[in-house]
Parts: sequence; structure tokens; C-alpha cells
Amino acid sequence: MSVKRFGDWDKVKARLENNPGARLAKAIRQATIQNALLLVREIKRGIVSQAPGGVPFAPLAESTIERKGSSKALIDTGFLLNSVTQRILSDHAFVGLLRGTVNKDGEDMVNIGAIMEYGATITMPNGTTIVLPPRPFLHPTMEKYRDQVADNYRKAIRAALRNV
Repeated sequence: MSVKRFGDWDKVKARLENNPGARLAKAIRQATIQNALLLVREIKRGIVSQAPGGVPFAPLAESTIERKGSSKALIDTGFLLNSVTQRILSDHAFVGLLRGTVNKDGEDMVNIGAIMEYGATITMPNGTTIVLPPRPFLHPTMEKYRDQVADNYRKAIRAALRNV
């Protein structure tokens, strides 16, 4: 007794060699990189324009403007702006401020970023209270580009699964 094959085996072989799983994984990774770079670029643009995600920062106090010589929030030395980054991990990306990144004074940029994002009330040793209003620069941008990020993933998945 012998076994006979029938059908278009060359077509089956070509589709299996195409490895749709690997193509899909590569497409998702490329979309992740594209999205991470998009978010970093737009977060930085938002800080420079003083309206991340289209949401203007709360104005600086006159005393702060006099002290730093500028009315621009979150831009002083450039450390915060330059600390916004991305890291591509195995199946996702991190966008924001990495723990361990420090400014010239040795202060962790994550802590400074958290104060800027959420605001803070600081009581000084002499009893003076300083209120720093929130000046969110991460969340408004991520919210604004949420649909574009999802659309980039949809396009990548569709392209990878085409002709499978």
C-alpha cells in the first residue's frame, strides 16, 4: 500500500516557510519601536511648546520667573527634556524617565519628573510652604496619541497577516 499526496503541496510548503508567527512578531516589534519614538518626540515637543498633548502648563510664579530668568516651565538646564527616553523590551516599550538618570546635582530625574507631572507641596525648614502645581508632560501626550498608537499596531498586524 502506498500513500499518495494530492493538492498544491508547493503552495502549502511556501505558506509554512513564510512563518506567519515570526512575521507577526517582527511587525509588532517594529510598531512598538515606531510608537515609542513617536511618543518620545511628541513629549519633548510638548515640553518645548509648553503644551504637551495640547494642554498648556500652569504659568510659573513671578518669583520663579525672576529667579530663573525665563517663563518656560520644565526647561531650565535641559536635563529633564533630555532625560525623556524610550527602552524597547521583549514585548513592550517603556517611554518616560528612567530611574537612575541623574542631573548635574545628582538628583534622580524620575523624582523631579514625578513632582512636575503630579505637583507637590513642600514645607521648608523655616515653615514656608511652597506649592508646585502639576505640569503634566507625559500623560497628556500619551492620551492624545493613544488612538494613533493603536492604529499603528492595527496596520502592522494587518500587513503581517496579509497573504498568509
